[in-house]
Amino acid sequence: MNELISQKVTAVQLFTEKGLDPVLKQIKAEIDKFTPNIETAKGRKEIISFARKIASSKVFIDKAGKELNADIKAKAKLIDTERKRARDTLDKWRDEVRQPVTEFEEAERIKIEKERLLEIFNMDHEEALEMDDLFNREKALALKEAEIAKVEEEKRQKDEDERLAKEQEQIRQEAVQKAVKDVEERISFERDEKIRVEREAQEAAEIAKRDKIAAEKRAKLEKEIAIQKAKDEAKAEAQKKEQQRLDRERAEKEAAEKKAANKRHQANINNKILDAFNTLEIPKDTAKKIVIAICQGKIPHMTINY
Repeated sequence: MNELISQKVTAVQLFTEKGLDPVLKQIKAEIDKFTPNIETAKGRKEIISFARKIASSKVFIDKAGKELNADIKAKAKLIDTERKRARDTLDKWRDEVRQPVTEFEEAERIKIEKERLLEIFNMDHEEALEMDDLFNREKALALKEAEIAKVEEEKRQKDEDERLAKEQEQIRQEAVQKAVKDVEERISFERDEKIRVEREAQEAAEIAKRDKIAAEKRAKLEKEIAIQKAKDEAKAEAQKKEQQRLDRERAEKEAAEKKAANKRHQANINNKILDAFNTLEIPKDTAKKIVIAICQGKIPHMTINY
């Protein structure tokens, strides 16, 4: 890096619109504050040294521009080479594709010429001479037309070469403009990208800070909710067990009451049956045994409907 150019600039940065301004401004500032003493040998040496630094700055900037320009020219040359390769290849393929028609046309021409010669041979001498004269005139006319066609083709080829030269120059200029534009866009992109990254980093830091505070609050709230939930669940479990105990006691009591009522009901019916047996003058002990036997299912086809 040149001593008067303190910024770490690249060729791309230098040769964009107003890209040289910061560098030239800094060199000019160094010149303005340079105040040597011309009366002393030391002062004169300082002037020579400072002038050499300015010349070195010029060489540095010119070399950077030359290298950038060489790169752009190399890209333009590559485009021209590829265009020529495309033209030559496509012309070759065109001729190869048309070759069967070309050969067919040549064969037809030879065939027609042979038929003409055979016709002249078979004619009378005078007619043959007349036909030969006519053939010569036609041949001369064909040669003249071929010459005209050749001139027209040469003119067309010249016009095509001029057109291609203009296109080549236009492409070169467009390549240069595009290269400069790409450089400008890259510089703008890098600047915007740096701003975006810094902004995103700041936003990320703020979000992280907010998230940390929110996480701490959420953890505290979740802990309180978990403690309260555990208390509520313990209370609910105790209430559930108490309710189950009460339900079990109530069910046992109801079952005992139902069993006692059933026994009373059966005893009442059994007593009525005994009373009925008594009316039949069956001894009470015997009637009682009969009822017991019926209850125990010892008498076939007989049950008591309670």
